[in-house]
Amino acid sequence: MNATAAPFYSLSELLNLGGKTALVTGGAMGIGQAIALRLATAGAHVAICDLDEKGAIETAVEIGKGGGSAEARRMDVADAAAVTETIEKLAETRGGIDILVNNAGIYPMCPFLKSDDALWQKTLEVNLLGAVRCTRAVLPHMQKSAASGRGGAIVNVASIDGFRPSAPYLTHYGSSKAALMSMTKSLAWELRGQGIRVNGIAPGAIKTPGTAALMPIPKDDKEREKLESMERAFVGRIALKRRGQPDDVARVVLFLASPLSEYMTGEILVVDGGYLLS
Repeated sequence: MNATAAPFYSLSELLNLGGKTALVTGGAMGIGQAIALRLATAGAHVAICDLDEKGAIETAVEIGKGGGSAEARRMDVADAAAVTETIEKLAETRGGIDILVNNAGIYPMCPFLKSDDALWQKTLEVNLLGAVRCTRAVLPHMQKSAASGRGGAIVNVASIDGFRPSAPYLTHYGSSKAALMSMTKSLAWELRGQGIRVNGIAPGAIKTPGTAALMPIPKDDKEREKLESMERAFVGRIALKRRGQPDDVARVVLFLASPLSEYMTGEILVVDGGYLLS
């Protein structure tokens, strides 16, 4: 056997996050909630950080009922002081942070000519700078853990809109996600050799409460038929012929957070059912 070869681990060992602490932003619902549930099933203690404290608590309770370990913390990623305080308290309580999932994001639809600086600034505050703030606060703790051999994993949840637009009226959103993907790659290179991996994921059309809220309510049967026809046409462009579920994304995040992907950094994995092929 090659003396420099990595040891062979069983599948259960590769998916074992026992003893790890994971922080998931925007974990109260949708994709973030699914990510929190998946990381917990792998044995991680999950800190669910969200503006929606009630939803975060409900998710933590659900994890507890399933035998997992979780806690809820109210946190606004657009508030630098709150981010630092929350992460410092979590790291102190847990003895460090091993996994960070920057999932919190907003996607207000607005035509470009009607978008003002306030909309752009708010979108960038949450989607890009929110991830920057959380990463900046977590990194010193993750570096300490990595120095002791524990390693660390950061996963940024971007979007296929960072590659190309999937819907109109989201220029500000796509721009923020493209910047997040660039930040992912640049940081992965900057942290090379430190035992900390930084990867991203670009989901496509995922069915969540947030996306459902964006759908217009039909006024009559004619409008309902039109919306249903538009939906069929959209799904028809997806190679796998369905919209994604939050857990489709969560399973890939689990892969990026676990030892299964320990030889990957600076990558953006697309999870869109093949939409970008069309």
